[in-house]
Formats: sequence, C-alpha cells, structure tokens
Amino acid sequence: MFGTGAPIAALHGFTLTGAQFGALATAALQIHAADLPGHGATVVERVDVPTTIDAIAAWLAAFGAPVPLMGYSQGGRMALLTALDHPALVERLILISTSPGIADAEERRLRRHRDAVLADRIVEIGIDRFLDEWLAHPVTSGPRLCADAALADRTIREENTAAGLADALRGLGQGAQPYVGDRLRELSMPVLTVSGEWDERYARHAGDIATRVPDGRHVSIAGSGHNVVRDAPHPLTRAVVAFCAA
Repeated sequence: MFGTGAPIAALHGFTLTGAQFGALATAALQIHAADLPGHGATVVERVDVPTTIDAIAAWLAAFGAPVPLMGYSQGGRMALLTALDHPALVERLILISTSPGIADAEERRLRRHRDAVLADRIVEIGIDRFLDEWLAHPVTSGPRLCADAALADRTIREENTAAGLADALRGLGQGAQPYVGDRLRELSMPVLTVSGEWDERYARHAGDIATRVPDGRHVSIAGSGHNVVRDAPHPLTRAVVAFCAA
C-alpha cells in the first residue's frame, strides 16, 4: 500500500510488480497494488485469465465497497476484463497503455505461439539475461532512463522469477486473452484511458476505447512512451486524482 488518500486498486504490467505504482502515491491517493499471477509474491496455482480475474474480483470484494481500479499494460487488460465481468466491484476504471485484445483470431493464435516461444526462452536463459534483452526494448522506456531510474526500474523487475514470467506470458499474454472490443458498451462506470505521447499504437487503442464506452475520456501524457507510470508519474498522478475526484 502506498499513500494516504482515497483507496484505489492497481494492477501492474508484465515483468513488473505492484511496487511499480509507488511513485504515484500522494496524500490524495492510497494505492493498493497487488502482484499479478506469475509476478512478485503472488502464488496462484493456475496462471490463466479466468483464474486471474476470479482472484482480482475476490481481492476487490475485500475492500467492502466498489473502488477505482487502475491497470497498466498487461494489468490494464486484466482490469478491463475484471470490470466487464464484475462491474459492481469497480467504481471507476483507469486504463494505462491498454488494448482490448487482438480482434483477429488468426493473429491472436500467432501471438499466442510467439509468446510461448518467448516464455520458453525466458526459462532457458534466466531472469538476468532476459531482463537485459527486455529492457533494451523501447516499450519498457529502458533506453531513455537515467542511471538511477533504470536501476530502480530493474530492481522491481528482478523481484520476479524466470518461471513466473514464463507462466504469465503463456497464461495472460495478449494471445491468451479474449478480444473484448465488442463489449466496451457494457462498461457503465466512468472510464479514463491514458497513453503516452510517443506511444502511437496505444494512443489509438486509448482513443478508441474512450469513444466506445458510455462514459469515457482519454488523456495523452506529454514526454512519455508506453510506460507512462515510469516516464511521467507526476502528470499521471494529477490526471488520476482529477478523474477520481470528478
């Protein structure tokens, strides 16, 4: 748990943990950030979408009242699926760098195959070598980070294991989840979509989701890529606080 304000539940991205959201905590936000299956300290017997959504729903129910639910990337997809299947638990929804899944069935099958190949490689080469490769990818913001920020980011990711990340990729990757772009009209709660200025692909997803839900708005965060949480925590915090107070 981070911060002292109104509670908000948060779901992190692939290879991260709930500690990703520490920089967003303020006197206005009390962030409860769980570790998704395959990550950090969470132990779930089956790492797949249905089991994960059930676990998130049980976690949200323990708050005793609907709360805002925020997710980044893989966590955003899990947040979206949870809000669709358990709307009574989600007071409002914040989706950061999130897609509704892959619409084309063949493309989804190919993505599932690529994720399985990468999962095998993670186990083969181990967590350190995998992170060397993963953090060189622009989607992680790694190449742009200063030394201190890069060290802090990698330290969070090193809390994971190769086996856990492989399970998360096989069970929670975009190839493994259903496409829900055709269900967005079911979301009755207010929805905020957030994208980074330099992340053109997910800016399109964010804009599309915001226009297709009944009560949606989209915010683009300047000076950030896909990993908005790491790139621009203060502007993101202001956007989230304003949305939750609206």
